[in-house]
Amino acid sequence: MIMDQQLASILNYRNEDVISRFMDMYNIDEIEAESIFTETRKFLFICRMPGIFIPDDLLIVDEMWHNFILFSKEYQIFCDHNFGAYLHHLPASKQEKILQKQKNEASPENAAREYKEKMSLVLSITYDVLGADTVIKWFHEYPERYSKSAISALRKY
Repeated sequence: MIMDQQLASILNYRNEDVISRFMDMYNIDEIEAESIFTETRKFLFICRMPGIFIPDDLLIVDEMWHNFILFSKEYQIFCDHNFGAYLHHLPASKQEKILQKQKNEASPENAAREYKEKMSLVLSITYDVLGADTVIKWFHEYPERYSKSAISALRKY
């Protein structure tokens, strides 16, 4: 019940400045920008759970998260109100990238299996907490609509 109330609070949050700046950066209309912002807030809701990471399938969500963080005062208030603490967005460190590259080169099969297991957990949690529609949007629609090349083509500058 508490989790449902927390998610409802997160989904009710609005910030026209976050939407406006995103539309300034990308050739995306307001309805779609608001939808991406909603999906970003849903991701923030689950990202605190163990094993959750932001996969490449959600690059557009990652872009919106970066955009939201730039409104640092509002982002801080949002995090404090909804999570009781600031949610940091930490990219992989240089050392983590080196270790992952070494794993990939040493055993591509094991690295692929490990990634598949991590993705399975993300999909499972997304399904259990946010439902099938979110899984479909994030892992079927977004990878096609918002691939790296598609995002680059949408970028205004």
